[in-house]
Amino acid sequence: MPAQKINGDRSLAWGAIEAGIRMVTGYPGSPGTGTFNALAETARDYGHHAEWCINERIALDMAAGASQGGKRALVCIKSVGMNVALDTLMVLNMTGVHAGLVILMGDDPGAWGSQNEQDTRALGPLAELPMLEPATPGEGRQIVRFAFDLSESLRTVVIIRITRSFSVREEDLSPPSPPRTRPALPPDREPMRWVSSLRNCISNHHRLHQTVRKLADRFDSLPFNRLEGPGPRGILAGGFVYTKLKEALAGADTSNLCILKLGALYPLPGDLIAQFLKTCNEVLVLEEVDPYLEDAVKTVGYDIGATPPILGKRTGHVNWEGELFRWHIQQALDAFIPDFSPTRRYTRAEWEKEKPYRKAYCAGCPYLEILTAFREEAVALGQNPFLAGDPGCVVVAVRHLDTKLCMGSSIGVAAGLEKAGVPERTVAVIGDSSFYHTSINALIHARATGATPLLIVLDNGGSLTTGGQPTPDRGLPLPEKTGPPVGIRDLAAACGVESIWTVEATDPEDRMRAVFREALATDRLALVIVRKPCKHIE
Repeated sequence: MPAQKINGDRSLAWGAIEAGIRMVTGYPGSPGTGTFNALAETARDYGHHAEWCINERIALDMAAGASQGGKRALVCIKSVGMNVALDTLMVLNMTGVHAGLVILMGDDPGAWGSQNEQDTRALGPLAELPMLEPATPGEGRQIVRFAFDLSESLRTVVIIRITRSFSVREEDLSPPSPPRTRPALPPDREPMRWVSSLRNCISNHHRLHQTVRKLADRFDSLPFNRLEGPGPRGILAGGFVYTKLKEALAGADTSNLCILKLGALYPLPGDLIAQFLKTCNEVLVLEEVDPYLEDAVKTVGYDIGATPPILGKRTGHVNWEGELFRWHIQQALDAFIPDFSPTRRYTRAEWEKEKPYRKAYCAGCPYLEILTAFREEAVALGQNPFLAGDPGCVVVAVRHLDTKLCMGSSIGVAAGLEKAGVPERTVAVIGDSSFYHTSINALIHARATGATPLLIVLDNGGSLTTGGQPTPDRGLPLPEKTGPPVGIRDLAAACGVESIWTVEATDPEDRMRAVFREALATDRLALVIVRKPCKHIE
């Protein structure tokens, strides 16, 4: 079949199909959502099961169960979602896996669609799990296939890190081949195999360290890691930053450079790095976001007695915060390479041309007018409530918020403000997806401890900022049907919320304002559900 121009997200999906995955799970969060969506579209054609979960911990738990049952599984989450899944991950690393289990984890340098700028590469050494990062969509497809084989052969979780700029990068690739035929793995029911306890924790940890040593030896010859050029001026670049580097260097004289391209982020290929350091009299490290590779390379150099100057973020030669654009790289190369003269100059003034594309949904969003009306009614009652929000579409009305942390945090923050003795009403503003994600636990705690914040759930019908994925309120899509609804109102009532109002999309604004006044007048644990379906959700 002829090649198609596809982006990095879809290339990873094609690699997963060719690897023979049987299950893909995830929670909406870009980058990573695009790969899940591509696999959901092709599930019937290739026979795998795709299922959105209400949070990332559940997504990883389900994938672990599928792996233990003998089926290859992929988990699609983003950086902050990896934080949610970490509790399971830090046990799964000890037990290991049966069938291949790969986590596709999206970082967001520049925080284009995130509440923080988190560099999640540090989780590789923390969890002692292999982590890879592709430089191009074509390499990403290969890395996914390799990751599943590696996971299954060494019985370990494998993490693939991508960034938003990689996910939108396009390349001409041939459509996926049929999934490879391989013997089915029967479920593994060896006694204590999947139980991590005092009885086996130390032996499991010892086995994990043996696996890491095997990986380090293997990664020295990994085709995704390589040296290019004779030196003596060295440049190290990992993952998609390598692609940016090659474009920034285009047309310049590179005869004195030795470039170390890394596709393996953990464990690092120690012998290859040692060879690189012995070749170079000075090294520039390019990476996003933190000086992870910069610090790690210094450790390798110290151990082998090769200590050329290492330039990077810690020395001020490379910007630390934000995405590393090509103009940033050329700025660093100007100071590093004598007479650096590329064919094309990337400039700071044109930085938006390098910014990764992200579809905007915010035009016409009703959330701003809803919270504006809420604030106005509070003022009319002589109140100035503290508003704590969760991430998501609520950000369009961020000027009305007093605080915003992470998914599921607003109820706890509102309760904490109340317990701190603030004189005003405390309010938690939650999206419908966030309510299911992690807000329910906080709601139970608020009820059990006598906290009385006012909750406002803004229900637009799905997780819009990541593509409009549905929530259990209307039932989740299953392969042949829609699952039974699990309603916000019913859950809140079961958790002990004493007063609940629902404002429907067809209700006039006057009724919504009247509900806000009534809710602000109560001092009980209360909930207002405002249903305003987004026009972008089908």
